Amino acid sequence: MDPHISDVDSGPRVVIRNADRTTIDFVLSNTTLDLANSVRRVMLAEVPTLAIDLVEIEKNTSVLADEFLAHRLGLVPLSARDIGSLLYTRDCDCDQFCENCSVILRLNVANRSSEDTVKVYAKDLYIESGSGAYTNGYGTRTNGGLTMDDGAGVPRGEPVILDAAGHGPLICKLGKGQELRLKCIAKKGIAKEHAKWAPTAAIGFEYDPHNKLRHTDLWYESDKLAEWPASKNAAWEEAPQEGEPFDYDAEPVRH
Repeated sequence: MDPHISDVDSGPRVVIRNADRTTIDFVLSNTTLDLANSVRRVMLAEVPTLAIDLVEIEKNTSVLADEFLAHRLGLVPLSARDIGSLLYTRDCDCDQFCENCSVILRLNVANRSSEDTVKVYAKDLYIESGSGAYTNGYGTRTNGGLTMDDGAGVPRGEPVILDAAGHGPLICKLGKGQELRLKCIAKKGIAKEHAKWAPTAAIGFEYDPHNKLRHTDLWYESDKLAEWPASKNAAWEEAPQEGEPFDYDAEPVRH
């Protein structure tokens, strides 16, 4: 698609420039600055995700307090696959949690006799099901057996693991004779309720890359072009011409 193609007057338009597992880069055009910022705020705070909300500590002989462990577990990113089919707890008929509004995860780790410190990672969390089976990042396990994932994707509630080692975030460390056994209840929520439900790390946008609207005072010492190089977004808009009169009524339309 030609980046200089003129916009049609048919409402907002989105052009995705690049997308991968963790990042998306898109251009939003035919809209106002306040609407573009509203979209950014909605994506930051109102997209539902899944996070550990309740932690039942069955045994904890580590050096970390129960409350500290619960806080760390709440920040472990979980897969929100098919989150639309999961109810908010406030909309569910159950007393506290059930399979319609939550996902139950277990963590059972112990350092029985090793003199070395045992590190507990997010990969050690496994999803509990009514059949006695559980899943982890390597597939579906039942009574010690392992069957690989059928390719349907990461199941809802599975810890999101992106590091090369395949461990995920570090939860705690266990010394010799220490044990950690707990039950986690993950629930649906939005970042407006708590930051642990935030779907993104950050969202930013740029408009008017040539500063034709003069919303920013570009201070420079000697060479303005060298000290303020144009961003990649400048290719999507016409550069100002030398001596071009300033348009006091101009509004940003591409973000």
